[in-house]
Amino acid sequence: MSRHLACLFAGLIFLAGCTSLQVQMNRPLPMTPEGAPDFASNYGIGNFEAATVAGTSDWPAAQSDLLVFVAFSGGGKRSSSFGHGALRGLRAMPVNPPGSAGWTMLDDIDYIAGVSGGSFPAAHYGLYRQRHFETFAEDFLKRDINAYIYGIYLLPWNWDWLANPTVGTNDFMAQVYDRLMFRGATFADLRRMGPPVVSVNATDITNEVSFPFLGGPFGALCSDLNSFPIARAVAASNGFPVLFSPITLQSYAARCRGRRPPGTPPASAAEPASSTARRAELARIVNVYENPEMTRYVHLMDGGIADNLALRGLLNVFISLTPDDAFYRAAAMRTRRVLVLSVDGEAAPDRSLGRQRMVSGLGQIFSAVSGTQIDSYNFETLAVTTDMVANLVQQFRRIRCEAGRTVNGRPCDDVQGQVVHVSLGGIDDPTWRQRLESIPTGLTIPDADVDALVQYGEQLVRDHPAIRAVAAAAGLNPPGQAVVTGPGARPRR
Repeated sequence: MSRHLACLFAGLIFLAGCTSLQVQMNRPLPMTPEGAPDFASNYGIGNFEAATVAGTSDWPAAQSDLLVFVAFSGGGKRSSSFGHGALRGLRAMPVNPPGSAGWTMLDDIDYIAGVSGGSFPAAHYGLYRQRHFETFAEDFLKRDINAYIYGIYLLPWNWDWLANPTVGTNDFMAQVYDRLMFRGATFADLRRMGPPVVSVNATDITNEVSFPFLGGPFGALCSDLNSFPIARAVAASNGFPVLFSPITLQSYAARCRGRRPPGTPPASAAEPASSTARRAELARIVNVYENPEMTRYVHLMDGGIADNLALRGLLNVFISLTPDDAFYRAAAMRTRRVLVLSVDGEAAPDRSLGRQRMVSGLGQIFSAVSGTQIDSYNFETLAVTTDMVANLVQQFRRIRCEAGRTVNGRPCDDVQGQVVHVSLGGIDDPTWRQRLESIPTGLTIPDADVDALVQYGEQLVRDHPAIRAVAAAAGLNPPGQAVVTGPGARPRR
């Protein structure tokens, strides 16, 4: 009997190999007619720099004097639902400076980041915009995604990962996400949609750092992000260790011959004496990516390993840009309010362990250890983000006041920044708060819980006094360059 079972098992693996899944690897970066790497074509913040510097961008967020960043945390479908609700809350919050009737805080978003479960609403909204609110629940939130995960392991026709070393379990999930939600869309489609910039974040498990799917990191690999499927980026961001295999990128750095994408720290910044420690670390990682002897492949897994709040990529943007950059200075001249909104759908820690004599279950131990690590790192990330925003505000004030006493009719130093952290802990109803915080991290949850998470995400964002204050303070920038009057002045502290 055992021989028959062995033959059957071998036959099933052979059958799986015959129906091999086609994995689309990342492609090399195109070259300009002059033979230089075409870094500027890669999707990311750089796509919209020229219009921002010239003051000719026609999207609402560029015409407003708000600078709004939104980040969705990891936490499976619990975070996906909560993040979707937060988008609904921003859509329900009017921003009405003169001449902008009908605008909402949703229109004012400049940058959206998502990690793990939070990458689903970030990428889906970025691709579909208003259609997101009509289709996201049906496309994803109320689908049994866990059934597809079980199918990877239980259905023989999905066992290609056993027979083909170039195919992994997460390659199947990328196919599932593409079929359900993204339908062949690539980052070129996101680029065509225009701002806000959408950053899907995974973890580079070799270098132990956050890896945002943006032009900078892809440019360091001399790789083309525009042709990369959004579904594969989202799969990488959700690649929970052990359960899923990495999503792997190939490096083409040798083709770029040491040329570096704009907006990344110079190689010399990797020397600690030359800059701050964080900027030096970012430069070191770019140096590693650009070195074909050190990096032939980048293996990506769940973004929550390195940054469960999806804020590290934003911090890297702050670190990479300096007051000498034209884009940075143009943003300073057009910004009076900076808002970083952290939407955190992470579960509460399991306090029941303190009432148990023994903690012996492997899953229970893993959950407790990983939860402790994530909570500690989240606290540090929020603290660093708050410091970064405070520094950004000071730099913006200095740049504006060096130009003149008033900018677009406002005092040059009228710049304020706010970091708002919205979490399930903010739910007033203790019964619902405990119920929603205790939902296990996974990709299938009851429809009633989805509805409640969406409802509370919308309510907590829509009614948050700090967010409402930012919306109320919004003004409208005139077209073209900022209007400056009066001699330069020292900003008030």
